[in-house]
Formats: sequence, C-alpha cells, structure tokens
Amino acid sequence: MGTSIQDNYVYCVWPDFVLPLGKSGKDLVNYFKGNYDININYLEAAKTLPGTASKKGRIDQIFSVQKDSIDTFDQIKSGIGALYAKEIVRNKAHYIYNERVFLSYFKRLEDELIKAGELSKDDAYQTLF
Repeated sequence: MGTSIQDNYVYCVWPDFVLPLGKSGKDLVNYFKGNYDININYLEAAKTLPGTASKKGRIDQIFSVQKDSIDTFDQIKSGIGALYAKEIVRNKAHYIYNERVFLSYFKRLEDELIKAGELSKDDAYQTLF
C-alpha cells in the first residue's frame, strides 16, 4: 500500500483539483462518501509554489482518509489521480509546497522515510531553520 497510518487516518493529496465555484471541503467529503463510501476529513486546498514546471502553481486538495476506508480508497485513487502524501515524499515532490504545508502534512513522513533509508538527508525539505 505504501502508506503510513498514524492514528486512524492517512494523508492524501488530489493534485491539480480545484473545487467548483461555490463548493467547499464539505462537498468533497460528501462526494467520497456518496460515490465510494469512503470516509475522509477535508484538510485544505494548498497552492503549490510558483514556477514553470507543471507541478508548480497549481491547487491541490489535501485530505485524510479514515483507516476503515483505505482499502476502498486504494481501489479508486489512481483512477482519480490522487496520491498518498507518503508517495509524494518518496518521489521527492514535497518541495513544491510551502513550509507550513510541509510541516503540517509531509514532515513526519519525510522523517520516517529518512529513518528507513528510503530517502536521503540530501533529499530532505530545506526549511529556513
């Protein structure tokens, strides 16, 4: 599965997905529940850092999938283009988020991957401190 389950959830990202005008995180929660019977908690829409690459300057939806819904989420995540936050760190793409988003959702995963030897310290997010 390639995830890290902390407590009862797994952080996930739906890259380059902007909620329609007038819709909110509550609508995303209802979408997953109504269409797939997946329990999520909406966390935030995060704009990636500006730049020229296709990964930069986009809006990503960040949410957590409840532990009881992970198996079902696994079945649909690639079809909708969603990723586990740990996959983003493993692919060294967590640098496209600002420091606050990194510290909130990716730092613990980065530490786990460095400790496991799956990520080098050279690939760590460069914080100001």
